[in-house]
Amino acid sequence: MEKFTVGQRVRTTVDAPSMWEGGTSIPAGSFGTIKHARGQFASYGVLLDDDPDQLPASYEPHELEAV
Repeated sequence: MEKFTVGQRVRTTVDAPSMWEGGTSIPAGSFGTIKHARGQFASYGVLLDDDPDQLPASYEPHELEAV
């Protein structure tokens, strides 16, 4: 059984550094929504509320908590 499901609200437990120069770094404790479940990819795809690019970021289960 999956720990999280698509559409579920979560909070990150680790910082997400920018993946490119000029990109946005998102701090631990940020909120987001699961967009891709682990069964589809190696990790969860999370759309972070504060990410201006609105691209799902990849997180492992231990890097997220349900809210």
